Amino acid sequence: MKKLFLFFLLIHLSPLGVFAQVKKYIFYADKMGSPFTTTVISNDSAKTAFTYQKGLLLVDSLVHIISDYDDSSELNKLNASAGIKPIAISPYLEKILLAGKSAYATTHGQYSIAIGSLSLLWREARKTHTFPNPKLVAKAKEHISCDDLLIDTLKHTAFLRYAGMHIDLGSLGKGYIAQSMINYYKQEGFENCMIDAGGKIVASKALDEKYFWHVGIQLPRNKNKMASAIIRIENGAIASSGDAFQYIQNKGKRYSHIIDTKTGYGITSPKNVTVIANEGILADWLSTACSLMPISKAIQLAQQHNAQIYIAILKGSKVEIYKSKGFDAYCKEKL
Repeated sequence: MKKLFLFFLLIHLSPLGVFAQVKKYIFYADKMGSPFTTTVISNDSAKTAFTYQKGLLLVDSLVHIISDYDDSSELNKLNASAGIKPIAISPYLEKILLAGKSAYATTHGQYSIAIGSLSLLWREARKTHTFPNPKLVAKAKEHISCDDLLIDTLKHTAFLRYAGMHIDLGSLGKGYIAQSMINYYKQEGFENCMIDAGGKIVASKALDEKYFWHVGIQLPRNKNKMASAIIRIENGAIASSGDAFQYIQNKGKRYSHIIDTKTGYGITSPKNVTVIANEGILADWLSTACSLMPISKAIQLAQQHNAQIYIAILKGSKVEIYKSKGFDAYCKEKL
């Protein structure tokens, strides 16, 4: 089990007039294989620290439900029962599975949480730096349809119709957990918070109308370079998808960890997609789904869900930008 490295940064917000007694607490941890950052604005240090520790327990409990990296997770119990029998599922797993099925239907199958057999194959390829045999890709691609994920909302059971099917919730799980943490903080009386779950960000109310949460936009295939404009957000979510960190190269071509359901291979277009939506789970899956689509369809899909989208595509040494009409309204300066 990974050791948890945790510390927090305390910042006095003295320039904020009537909010002079309020402080900003920033907590860092390692969760889901990524940095997990919690920012809370509060005037009660003891309650803030106590609530944060309880929040980490919530994160761990949700990870134990929805992660396919955890051998004993509820999700992997479902995966292990594929082709055998339905199993009872918790309300938490049922909610995220239903969201995945809805996204699958909305995208006409371009986005699928049933892509896990391919995910496992490509994870191993990235780990070993060995490009998979095309026959293995074809085999893994046989049963990736969410139509074969059967959910009984009356009995609260789920069933994977074919042996070898595998659900992978990595494309919406972090957004789901970040949103769950924000909801938890609101229940505990904290109105001004932001959760960054490995780049999947959910923010609640800003301190006042002059002070928003600020989030940078990463450019494609560059771990350190950001766009000049900064997103200003409150009561919403931001998610970005790209291949700056997770990819494999073969014969001069770079394959992203984002898998095209049509081909079974990672997408090769050098792009980064950022989505602003009303909640974390929506922003998360939209950023992945829109990465799989032509630009016009991606913008259309985002707008259908009342979301804003920003697409950066690397062409040679230049970055071309495409965005929905309402995106600039969230930025400190135009992109």
